[in-house]
Amino acid sequence: MPMITPPLSLLGRLGRIGRVALVLAFACALIPLTAHAEPAESTKHPAGTMVQTERGPAFIPFDGAAYNASEGAATFAALPEKYDLRNVDGASFVTSVKNQGVYGDCWAFGTLSSLESNLLKTGKAANVDLSERHLAWFTYNGKDMSDDASLWAGKDTFLVDEGKDAYTQGGGRFKAAATLMRGYGAVEEAAAPHQADEGMGAVDDGLRTRSDVRAQNISFLPEVNVFTRIGTTEAYDYTRDASAVDAVKAALMERGAVDAAYYTHYQGDKSTYYWNCEESAYYCAYEYDQYETATQVSNHEVSIVGWDDTFEKEKFPTTIPLPFGDYQYQEPPAGDGAWIVKNSWADDWGDGGYFYLSYYDTTLCDFTSYEAEDATYEAGSTDHAYDGIYQYDGAGMGDGWWHSDTPMRFANVFEARGFETVSAVSTLVNEAGSTIELTVYKNPSSTVDKTERLDPTSGELMWSTTQSLDNAGYLTFELGDAAFEVEPGDTFSVVSSVQFADGSYQISAECDDGSYEVAHTECEPSQSYYTDELTGIDAWYDLALDDMGGEGASDNFWFNNATLKAYTVETPERPFAILHTNDVHCGVDETFDKEGNATSIGYAGVSTIKKEAETTYGAGNVALVDAGDAVQGKPIGTLSEGSYLVDIMNQVGFDVAVPGNHEFDYGMDRLRFLANRSNAAYTSCNFDNLTTGKTEFAPYVMESYGPTKVAYVGITTPETLTASNPAHFKDADGNLVYGFCQDETGQALYDRVQQTVDDARAAGADYVVALAHLGETGVAAPWRASAVIAHTSGIDVVIDGHSHEQYEKRITNKDSEEVMLAQTGTQLQTCGKIVIDPVNDTISAELVKPPVKQDEDTAAFIQNIEDELGKTLDAVVARSEVKLRAYEDDGFTWAVRTRETNLGDLVADAFRTELGADIGLANGGGIRSDVAPGEVTYGDAIAVLPFANALCMVEASGQAIVDALEMGVRNLPEPSGSFLQTSGLSFEVRTDIPSPVKLDAQGAFAGADGARRVQNVQVNGQPIDLDATYTVASITYLLRDGGDGFSMFEDANVLVAEQGLDYEALISFIQNDLGGVVAADSAYANENGAGRIAVKGGPSPVPGPSPAPVPGNAHALVPTGDSTATTAVLCAAALSALACACGSGLAARRRERVENPARLREDLR
Repeated sequence: MPMITPPLSLLGRLGRIGRVALVLAFACALIPLTAHAEPAESTKHPAGTMVQTERGPAFIPFDGAAYNASEGAATFAALPEKYDLRNVDGASFVTSVKNQGVYGDCWAFGTLSSLESNLLKTGKAANVDLSERHLAWFTYNGKDMSDDASLWAGKDTFLVDEGKDAYTQGGGRFKAAATLMRGYGAVEEAAAPHQADEGMGAVDDGLRTRSDVRAQNISFLPEVNVFTRIGTTEAYDYTRDASAVDAVKAALMERGAVDAAYYTHYQGDKSTYYWNCEESAYYCAYEYDQYETATQVSNHEVSIVGWDDTFEKEKFPTTIPLPFGDYQYQEPPAGDGAWIVKNSWADDWGDGGYFYLSYYDTTLCDFTSYEAEDATYEAGSTDHAYDGIYQYDGAGMGDGWWHSDTPMRFANVFEARGFETVSAVSTLVNEAGSTIELTVYKNPSSTVDKTERLDPTSGELMWSTTQSLDNAGYLTFELGDAAFEVEPGDTFSVVSSVQFADGSYQISAECDDGSYEVAHTECEPSQSYYTDELTGIDAWYDLALDDMGGEGASDNFWFNNATLKAYTVETPERPFAILHTNDVHCGVDETFDKEGNATSIGYAGVSTIKKEAETTYGAGNVALVDAGDAVQGKPIGTLSEGSYLVDIMNQVGFDVAVPGNHEFDYGMDRLRFLANRSNAAYTSCNFDNLTTGKTEFAPYVMESYGPTKVAYVGITTPETLTASNPAHFKDADGNLVYGFCQDETGQALYDRVQQTVDDARAAGADYVVALAHLGETGVAAPWRASAVIAHTSGIDVVIDGHSHEQYEKRITNKDSEEVMLAQTGTQLQTCGKIVIDPVNDTISAELVKPPVKQDEDTAAFIQNIEDELGKTLDAVVARSEVKLRAYEDDGFTWAVRTRETNLGDLVADAFRTELGADIGLANGGGIRSDVAPGEVTYGDAIAVLPFANALCMVEASGQAIVDALEMGVRNLPEPSGSFLQTSGLSFEVRTDIPSPVKLDAQGAFAGADGARRVQNVQVNGQPIDLDATYTVASITYLLRDGGDGFSMFEDANVLVAEQGLDYEALISFIQNDLGGVVAADSAYANENGAGRIAVKGGPSPVPGPSPAPVPGNAHALVPTGDSTATTAVLCAAALSALACACGSGLAARRRERVENPARLREDLR
């Protein structure tokens, strides 16, 4: 073939259908083409030519030494003088002689004889008989039009010349190798039996992708006879590489029979031409000339099963009979020695179907060693070394191969079909002695600006290797320990660069030459890519869209998919861990008791636990989830409106979260903002938008751990309607626009949860984990986690929160099956760990307790935030000579939720004094931190009242006030956030009397029925008058919004709608009414309060688990809640409070409002 210089045309690169479509598009001028850089035209050369032989088309390399290392084949020691696979120490590693009959498919027999021998030689089979008919048929009928993508190779196949069929077309190793590496075959003989006589028809198309055994490596061994083209002419030089003989012998001993081709001329059983019938010996010293190579006339394929170095050269014929009684003489072999060859002409030919072929036969070529996959062969088996093959190159090199003078890289990008582990890659290398660079990337996504094409190397680098290769062929490279998991939707790329020994680079792409019509190949966009150093080695182009032409390329050729494959195994089921937290409330730091013992883990500890779990179970088999109330509770949450907490959780690596009641404290818009900022997926099956009739978040989130699917069903407590700011769930007219499946019986919640669980199961969930913010102790009975479990089925695990308890226990569900229920306490007292083992179907749970080593990266991340906050929070605003108590002595149990404390008195007094009311009320759930003796900082004040609620004042009847007190003590002796601390009012409570309070479906006060617990109520020392009107100061959350269920104030006359923030009032009261000091001889000296509330008649309150305080640490991060007013003033409140500290007039200080948001808040938006 002469060298042709025009570059490849774009039309020639798109496949036949694509070319027509593109022509139409140009003609109609309807589709504008995106401008991008064109690839440069480097010099590209064909590496050989396709010729027609008696055994079909054969590719002849211009450099016949392409399969031979430049320094000669490696030397081999201890090669015996004789070797015969039919008898190796009494064992045979050769299958029986077969009969191809009238068909021209000898190439299929030679191929499978080698593969069968390899199975026997490597111990992968005891008996094997593979179907040559199947191989021959699907080599030429390989176009796959089915929907089965498991071995997808598109429409690539080889073509049959007119007047021939798959059994008479002929073939060779490049076709057989491409078909077997495609995964089409080999199958047992019984599946598609070959016949010797005429009439053998098509093979059942259902067998196309069947494979009882797959080829994994196909080595093109060095050639003994080397024909090298002289310059650019069609003339060839001939040399003989004696070292190749040893290379073939070594491959035969190691891997089994070697496939080969030679020229045969045989007439019956007579000794004629090159055949000595008596000795079953064959030898041809073909008289080649400058216009054809001897290998062109190789017309028969066989398998070499051994050798005999002592076979005498005199046994080979040297005279060739010619017509009319004349003879032609050929040079005798240069020495003794012969290959033992297995033929496919039945066992009554030659020496039982075998013959001897001289080492010096000049037509012998295409030595090929087929290696089976590393799996035991069994007829009809689907047990393969690799479960999946990813490929586009069904025709291999196609019509031939080319090389480039400049460096090039090629890549295929695949999309995962299932939960698999990418374990190996393979490629076709066309010359021996090449150096190959291979890399594999996961999820490449970036686009190259210069070309506007995908960069296959832009993903995560998973594996790389650089190797020098002894042989050419289809070679497989295992990833070993670098094997990595993928799941549906993931992509991965295989990238290669092959440099030949002469310095040129292989064009690793299928080549389709219309003039020969040997192969049909097609390439679709976004499959295969290439780079060329001339345009920048990182300037990737799409092989389906960009012309890879250049000097030396022909318009008759187009390049299609890259010759790169990937192999996967199904990711097995194995244990996975679900780490969980709940009610962190901004407790981001590790904390310690007085003795220096760690009392909490901190988020840096959670990071450590997660990394350790990933080491144990694998990174893809560890989840980290949160069960709500993370973003509120301390200044770090208040001042950032939750943003800092979300950032820290992103740093740690949370995957799924459910909104707790306090996630709503900053308002609905802010919750949506935080959910979008978070890397974790938010879920809640019962958080309904009553206007749209849909849930605000996905009812469940499906995650996969290997092949195991887990549905996380989010459940938010219906108490949220009152436990957060009720105003957030209503429209301007006071109508509910959001709901949580609340009713008095709990049935609405149970039904919603059950429906969601059923939907998740129907979607393929193997396990269902309820990620709930429901709680147990102190929660309305119908809405407890245990109640939900008891009224549903199909849930495997409930990860809970809300009640700040620590447990891992089993609860019986509606079907009498056990369900794991776990909760970790609060403020990272512990970190939960659920381990699910799908193989043994077991579920275990534990609470990881402190101390836990702190992850340095996460600790540094948190410290940076706290350093920034410290500039504001460390300002000293007051001093206290006593401890101001919010917690019991254990540092975790809420005191302000069960009894009076001096801090509760102080807060209530601040509210009352700020607005000049008769009575001040403060809900215990809003007081969140102790204050240690010493300096009181701005951050300490915010830590006490982190919700930043606005103050208000109403006129209320004595009856409404008594009802409010009754509502607050209804859960005693269990703690409740609705317990009221008072100012200007005292009362007694009888815990031996059952609470008479009745609640409506939203958990709000609906009346009292029976004897009252609250008694002897006095206002400023006088018995309360139920019919009288009093002024009451508190926060808008209680008095205007009905928070904590305080509905008795809904119709109260509002005197002051909003004035200042709660923690501002606290600072102002200490500075201006107490002289800046909470003195040791003041009304707040006793940590248990001034005697305003007396608990009588029942057992002492039993301390229950509650958020862990961090006394004196104003920087501790915890999610916080606020009122509507907070949205406008959260961070600017710093300026307001500091103004109080500077000595402005009391009235001005109490009315001060800052309208413009501060820089910190802007930064976090």
